[in-house]
Amino acid sequence: MPDGRSAGSVGLDQARYLAAQYGLDLVEIAPKATPPVGRLLDYNKFRYQQEKLARGGKGKTTQLKEMRLGYAIGDHDLSVKAKRAKEFLEEGHFVRAFINLRGRENIFPDKAKQSLIAFQQLTGGTLEQPASQVGKRVQLIIKPQRKPNA
Repeated sequence: MPDGRSAGSVGLDQARYLAAQYGLDLVEIAPKATPPVGRLLDYNKFRYQQEKLARGGKGKTTQLKEMRLGYAIGDHDLSVKAKRAKEFLEEGHFVRAFINLRGRENIFPDKAKQSLIAFQQLTGGTLEQPASQVGKRVQLIIKPQRKPNA
């Protein structure tokens, strides 16, 4: 039955009649069973679901997550940000950490680079792109570590 109820043991002619009455298809589910088992359903939808199962999911795609840090970030704040970035890396995402330099901070980009390197070491990820300055922004990209095949 279309609402999920079982019609019990029904002859082939009656099953065809029920399928026509509800506007569904009669699909043989278990041909080797005695008697064969059939179901009333929309065949196109059934076939689509079967193909989807056979294909499997494409899996989740990796994303580039961004973490903005301050120029004069404290150790505790850095560790909190690193903890969140570590969660992103464990999920398989890439992380871009950056510091926007303002005013006199532009004179000392090395301090920003040191903060970013400390951030990378706290996350435990591997560098995809080392710390570099692009305009008024100092950034680096961290990728997740490869998991050893067991």
